[in-house]
Amino acid sequence: MLNMIWWFISGLIFTWIFLKLFIDKISKTRFFRKNENIDSIKKPCISELHKHKASTPSMGGIAINLALLVFTVIYSILTAQIQWVGLILLLFGMMGFIDDYIKLKKPRDGVTPKQKLLGQTIISILCVAYLYFSDQILPFIQIPFLYDTFAIEMPVYLLLLVLLIVASSNSVNITDGLDGLALGICSLVLGFIIYYACQIQDTEALFVAVILEAACLATLFFNRYPAKIFMGDTGSLMFGGAIAVLLIKLGIPLFIPLLLIVCMFELISVVLQAFSLKFFKKRVFRIAPFHHHLEKCGWKETTIVYTFWGTTAVFCFIAWFGITV
Repeated sequence: MLNMIWWFISGLIFTWIFLKLFIDKISKTRFFRKNENIDSIKKPCISELHKHKASTPSMGGIAINLALLVFTVIYSILTAQIQWVGLILLLFGMMGFIDDYIKLKKPRDGVTPKQKLLGQTIISILCVAYLYFSDQILPFIQIPFLYDTFAIEMPVYLLLLVLLIVASSNSVNITDGLDGLALGICSLVLGFIIYYACQIQDTEALFVAVILEAACLATLFFNRYPAKIFMGDTGSLMFGGAIAVLLIKLGIPLFIPLLLIVCMFELISVVLQAFSLKFFKKRVFRIAPFHHHLEKCGWKETTIVYTFWGTTAVFCFIAWFGITV
């Protein structure tokens, strides 16, 4: 455990220094200034709400992915064993980076929703395939609060796991719309993962979660209100995918919707809004996702963020009572 504390401190310092340089130097280069900020490329109604953030640089998620890459390589060298989970998760960050990069080069283009969904699905299949062929997925599923495991057909289980990873990655990505919102939620859930990984002594999951927690908190320092940088899809897609993969590795995939209940509701709000507009020509919310609806209703940004953080903390606490250690 002492070693993990040093890994945490190292990851925290590394990410903080990189982001400080990114904000002060890199984000002010010609490459980042020649087009609109990528996070200002939103629906007109949302852009109006966040017009004061138009000059805030994005792609801070680069620091998160870089920290995971650097420390995973170092850890693999020191332990003489490749930590594949940490490396595979970088695929989510790479896809997010491609989306952010295209938006920066050609404003309002980016990766289409269908292309993003396809990419997430392919990466999710690769993650599940690795866990399955490395014997880290058993044909038993733990249902929250039933304190027992139940047999499940493997093909059905694998399909469920892919769907959960895609949903998790999308939900965190959609939630990342207010200063510190998604990062605060992810830090709480990663804290839960770290604690549980310690309990069942899953060293690999523990290491990845510790590095991600360190990177998350360092990024939150700069992303808290008023944000000096946004993490963009580069960070949000990776965090969502990472949380799901780690919970699957720990054998508790059905806890993903419980721990990420705020993010899942945000995802549902977007789906409901799109469905209602398409078939009934009516809005369910003033704006989707839900956090923007609350903004339109007059809620302060910080109030929304703290409320969602608090809700996540409560459900992390509840989840602990529904788990079998």
